[in-house]
Amino acid sequence: MWRVPVSRAHLDDAGMTLLFLGLGIAIHLTGLGRIGDDLHGPGPDWFPLLTLGIGCAFQLLRSTHPAIALAGVTAALVLDTVTVPSIPVWLVFSDIVYAAAVYGSARLLRVLYGVCTTVSAAVLVLVAASPALAQWRLLFVCVLWLLALVGSPLAYGLAVRTHRSALALERNQSRILAELADRERAEAVADERRRLARELHDVIAGRLSAIAVQSAAALRYPDNDALARKALAAVRTNSVDALTEMRGMIDLLADTADADAPAATRETAGLRRLDRLVAPIVESGTDVEIDCPPWITDADTVDALPPVADIAAHRILAESLANAVTHAPGQPIRIVITHADATLRLQITNPVPTPAPDSVAPHAGRGLANMTVRAGLVGGTLDVVRTDGDFTVTAILPAARTATSHRSTS
Repeated sequence: MWRVPVSRAHLDDAGMTLLFLGLGIAIHLTGLGRIGDDLHGPGPDWFPLLTLGIGCAFQLLRSTHPAIALAGVTAALVLDTVTVPSIPVWLVFSDIVYAAAVYGSARLLRVLYGVCTTVSAAVLVLVAASPALAQWRLLFVCVLWLLALVGSPLAYGLAVRTHRSALALERNQSRILAELADRERAEAVADERRRLARELHDVIAGRLSAIAVQSAAALRYPDNDALARKALAAVRTNSVDALTEMRGMIDLLADTADADAPAATRETAGLRRLDRLVAPIVESGTDVEIDCPPWITDADTVDALPPVADIAAHRILAESLANAVTHAPGQPIRIVITHADATLRLQITNPVPTPAPDSVAPHAGRGLANMTVRAGLVGGTLDVVRTDGDFTVTAILPAARTATSHRSTS
């Protein structure tokens, strides 16, 4: 079975055309269709029905092809005017003027202005040249006629066109804003996932690296009970600290963290905890040299540095030490911490043996990227340099020293 696809626009145009055709036939049958005896042309009385049919045929294209509809109806209007001028064709022309103003292109709109001006001028000239007794009255009625059937549809169509253009612009802007919002949400989710990955890496990887070093030291000397007890105590300490930090992270994600969360984080992640980072490495047999101002690691001056800089420095040191003992086990490590001109400078250096051709490059993974991000988040920088067999991590963090507050620690 064959089916011809018909759009909503075609149905609307067909309905409008049938309405004007029926109205025109009704006006003609009542005898009110002619426009004055003085304007009667040479055509027969039934001729307005023919021009009406021609105009309605082109009216079927009012919204889909407004340019063709305007040209066809204008031609029908001219033919009607020079034969038997009638009202129904003018009604069809007024609807086409409206449709062309609403659905037509910008170029057709300029043509529409010209058509309306030409038709109005021609009608005024024709009326002015008629031998009517009360010519000024007929001219006045003609002006009202043109305003009603040409000016009003044109103005209303332009208003509808402007409204539709504004509506389309608003919809486009809403779509763009929705896309931007979706993109921002996706970026926010990605940033949050990266932040969580960074936090988990620093908390878990650092603590597990320390536990691994301590366990390795205990296993190296199985008959040394004192060393084994020390290793077990250090393992427990690192495990408890890791659990504390994990609990703080879980509370933060669950929106249950309170205002003391940063302080709680600094209990296990601050430069005053440097000894806990270094002790298991030293006990495993690695030489660690520290050059650091005493007030930085003093428990009584924990608030002398901004919390963000203090925590970031601890994370960078922990990751650097974990990398050193993982990729260069047994090699001496040197830590230099300085504070001058409101700047905290960290430098961690350790020798790195030349890897075998088939081995993995040292210090490869998320650690360096995480340290770089942490330094950038607090407004600092991080550089990694390997020269003459030494691997050096240098972090420069803005850390203006604040008024020192003393507090007791357990």
